[in-house]
Amino acid sequence: MLIKLSGLTALLLLLVVITPAYANVTSMSLEKGFYTTDENFTFIGNQEGKEQVFVIIYDWSGTYIGMLSDINPSQGEFSVIPRPVTMFFEDEGIYNATAFTNNQTQNNGITIQLEFDGKKLFQVPDFVLQLKTIADRSVEVEKTISFTAGLIDSSITDAVFSLEGEPTGATIDPSTGKFVWTPSKSQGNIQDVFYTFDIVVNKGSQEDKEKITITVKKAYEEPAPKPKQTTPEPEPEPKELQIPASFVDESKDPQSYVDRYNNEASYKKWFDDNFSEYESIYQAVGLDEPLQIPASFVDEAKDPQSYVDRYNNEASYKKWFDDNFSEYESIYQAVGIEEPKELAAFVDPNLDPQYYIDRYNKEVTYKKWFDETYPDITIYDAVGIQKPVMEEPEMEEPESGECGEGTDLVDGVCVIVDNSEGGGCLIATATYGTEMAPQVQLLREIRDNQLMNTDSGASFMTGFNQLYYSFSPTIADIERENPVFREAVKIGITPLLSSLSILSFAESESEVLGYGIGVIMMNIGVYFVAPAIIILKSRKYIKI
Repeated sequence: MLIKLSGLTALLLLLVVITPAYANVTSMSLEKGFYTTDENFTFIGNQEGKEQVFVIIYDWSGTYIGMLSDINPSQGEFSVIPRPVTMFFEDEGIYNATAFTNNQTQNNGITIQLEFDGKKLFQVPDFVLQLKTIADRSVEVEKTISFTAGLIDSSITDAVFSLEGEPTGATIDPSTGKFVWTPSKSQGNIQDVFYTFDIVVNKGSQEDKEKITITVKKAYEEPAPKPKQTTPEPEPEPKELQIPASFVDESKDPQSYVDRYNNEASYKKWFDDNFSEYESIYQAVGLDEPLQIPASFVDEAKDPQSYVDRYNNEASYKKWFDDNFSEYESIYQAVGIEEPKELAAFVDPNLDPQYYIDRYNKEVTYKKWFDETYPDITIYDAVGIQKPVMEEPEMEEPESGECGEGTDLVDGVCVIVDNSEGGGCLIATATYGTEMAPQVQLLREIRDNQLMNTDSGASFMTGFNQLYYSFSPTIADIERENPVFREAVKIGITPLLSSLSILSFAESESEVLGYGIGVIMMNIGVYFVAPAIIILKSRKYIKI
């Protein structure tokens, strides 16, 4: 993170040569269908060029879980370093994973959803697997019955059909869903026999079942007496429905008839017996029938909140509902419960909303992050409470600049106040504008996961912090006041960040020492030897 100001022109020329071309991530997925808790998981995908790729994982509430990266991508592809499932996933639920390059930024990256059920990790499919309703059927002994089970979403391919509890001899084609069965005499010889079983379809982690009953008619049926032949009467022509019906007094409110139908059993029976040609009482009185609440897909034996949770956590279920039940204003209306006030994605409903407001009012970096991410709402709107009439007193702004984490402004100068835990990387945070930047998080993960987990790494960090915090607050202040200087620092520390990523491979004491020495030698070459060679060569040519 140190900058050598002498020879800056030569260093800039060197970095321009090694700066990667602009490239975006275009696709991403898990490398296999699922991973168990004792496996290492990884992501693969495609990009437009050849650039380092970062993958950041958040849980359903927007809380940062961790980051993976690919330090050696191939042209047009990437594959991040495998990590243990248990390192990132502890709680069951839905997670978001976003892949992006340094030039692309996280907001323009590719995001997929993952689900962890406590035993395995898998990618959430973008479809809802559901069988069409299958009507009950009947068949005679030694006659073949055949039909094809189908899916509501006909675009789904590679689904696998099967049977559960089926009668002997019944089969279904696993790829097409065609059912075939020829019952024998022993399966329905002297009386009707009912066979109830399930037709099952599977794809990935999804499964759906549809129950069907097939009646096998008895083999012998006594012939009915032959009816006397009579001249058939002509069928009457269908009458056009009169709307409103004949019993409706148009001077009365049509709703009064609906209320009687719903509240008086005798009136309901009279209408059903005498006006069966009408689809409903609403049609008979000329009113539009209101929405069915709860909707037809809702099982009233289940908790309505379970449907809301699936809508909020499963992208494929949300798309299915929006496409097929657009007449409802929301999932809450469809299942018959009151819609709560919407909270921002990062808010944990189990926490006191005042926690977020206090952070907003007291932490400058948190306030800046919120204002940039949610410019159209206030912190009170985000956490779902009403803003008090008396506003909170504003925080006093520093006299000049803004001090980073682990420092405070004393007499106009940023000084270290607590570096017992190593603090934050002040120079990198000031360079990239936020402690949530992937580069800053990469440094933090190397410190916590590699260096602080070994004796040699921890000893190095103790000495390094004493040196680093003696000058980093001053450089961070200069960066915030001088954009040109900040860009120069960004260019200068890019090789350092790239080389430090090698330490993410170190998992033991000896590997930390070996990789650490290699990184130090590499940076001595980049920051000292290369500029010195360029300067000497340049002076030689100038003399000539």
